[in-house]
Amino acid sequence: MSNKSAKAGGELHDVVIVGGGAAGIATAASVLARRPDLDILVVEPQTKHYYQPGWTFVGGGVFTAASTERDEESVMPRRAHWLKSAVAAFAPEANEVILDNGERIGYRVLVAAPGIKLDWGAVEGLPETLGKNGVTSNYRFDLAPYTWRLVQEFRGGGARSSRNPPCQSNAPAPHRRRFIFPAMSGSAMERLKKQPSSFTTRAVCSSESRIMSRR
Repeated sequence: MSNKSAKAGGELHDVVIVGGGAAGIATAASVLARRPDLDILVVEPQTKHYYQPGWTFVGGGVFTAASTERDEESVMPRRAHWLKSAVAAFAPEANEVILDNGERIGYRVLVAAPGIKLDWGAVEGLPETLGKNGVTSNYRFDLAPYTWRLVQEFRGGGARSSRNPPCQSNAPAPHRRRFIFPAMSGSAMERLKKQPSSFTTRAVCSSESRIMSRR
């Protein structure tokens, strides 16, 4: 098997992985390391792979945005099949996924790792002001560099981060900046009148903290 593009059309695979992001690629590589004989298909429409956890560090001036981007083919495990398509629906009763062109792919085991599509439009006026007027987000490849630019242009005052009650993608990311700021060198950190603060409605900053506390 290879990572060359696969063709759809009533095929049956040992494992079908929906999503070729960090989770999907890591799963494919891990399974193939243990069972190289398995027929694994990764369904991913994008030709670019982004290491999204790194965008927090782009916003903190540690990484460049370019360093978080790779060609999807370059990160695909060698023995995995890659289907450049999107899944439109799941048919678990038939052990199949339905592609956006209507074709069906069968599987023995399914791994769903499609990621999360952010709905910027859910906040009125947000799409129009993102990337300007001091409004930014580290959840987008093109906006994380703007976060670092704002840090560099910081003229003084305090810095605060917060986390909303619901679960969210890469939830600790807003608080991670709180730890990156004190490590900054140069005038940006000197202009902070006090140490950055973090606020959360939860008992812990991250659900992972509860897991770690049990070890």
